[in-house]
Amino acid sequence: MHNQVTLTRAVLHGARDLRLEQETYSLDSLGDHQIFVETEVSALSTGTDLGNYEGRSREVPTAPDYPRWVGYSNIGVIRRCGARVTRWREGQRVFAPKPHQSAYVANDDELIVPVPDGVSPEVASFCYLTNLGVAGMRQLGYQAGERVTVVGLGVIGLCTVAVAQAMGARVSAIANSPFRRDLALRVGAEHACLAGEGKQSGIEADLIVLTANTWDAYRESVDIARYGGRISVLGFPGRAQPDPGFNPLAMEWFYGKQLILAGSGFSPRAEVPPQEIAFNVRRNIELIFDYARRGKLPLDRIITHRFPAHQLVDAYELALTHSKQMAAAIFDWR
Repeated sequence: MHNQVTLTRAVLHGARDLRLEQETYSLDSLGDHQIFVETEVSALSTGTDLGNYEGRSREVPTAPDYPRWVGYSNIGVIRRCGARVTRWREGQRVFAPKPHQSAYVANDDELIVPVPDGVSPEVASFCYLTNLGVAGMRQLGYQAGERVTVVGLGVIGLCTVAVAQAMGARVSAIANSPFRRDLALRVGAEHACLAGEGKQSGIEADLIVLTANTWDAYRESVDIARYGGRISVLGFPGRAQPDPGFNPLAMEWFYGKQLILAGSGFSPRAEVPPQEIAFNVRRNIELIFDYARRGKLPLDRIITHRFPAHQLVDAYELALTHSKQMAAAIFDWR
């Protein structure tokens, strides 16, 4: 490898102002405890990232302002290790929550997870988005065999359907299009219906994972929850919508049904032994990779679009149309 390499990075300068910018990096400057990783693929998040692209970056607390990076699901191959790196080896495929970029430098103690043999980089690139669903279920005390309903079948919702069945749940799903409904059935839902049909189709859930943002989806979630049910909110209810015209905490639901409502999706990043924290982000992702390696997580079935990296802007523009035919999408940097 030449000592001078050109790095390409996606930088969002404002609403719909996404640019691919380049800089030169010298591999001679790689630190003793650093690794240089070339990206293979990165995954598009049509939720948070799309909101950032639309110009709503600051709606999420603590989110950076423009100019800012985009993307957080990166699969790459380690091409060079610093002189004192012992944890990693050249040629190893790894996941890191890094932005859309052709390559990156990381410290060897960052959140980096090896991708097992037998797991494609395309499937692996959705591990962090899948982890959000795992975290949402864990935060609400999921137990194997419970009835889990996923409301909203964007990429995170579809990943959650797949991983919930791998975790032993009886899964149902509510979609905003027949295409997304059918994808949910392909990745493990026992039952799936269209929005507004949940109650009449007999869905009654112990645990609901709400990934959609609309007030209608929120209301359907509280309607289908059983007495004592829990709602794990991974979406942003009411985002870009006016006030709902109803009381989101109406006593008919939250007192009458004794529901538990929780904002979710967080897992600790602390690197501590499992006896201190059973599942941090790293161990969640390791579990997800193990499911994928054993054929229990068919995320390849939800990938509808594959873009060469130089078509990043085209992909975001397509996502902006909210096409129901666009589920999971990846960028290929190879």
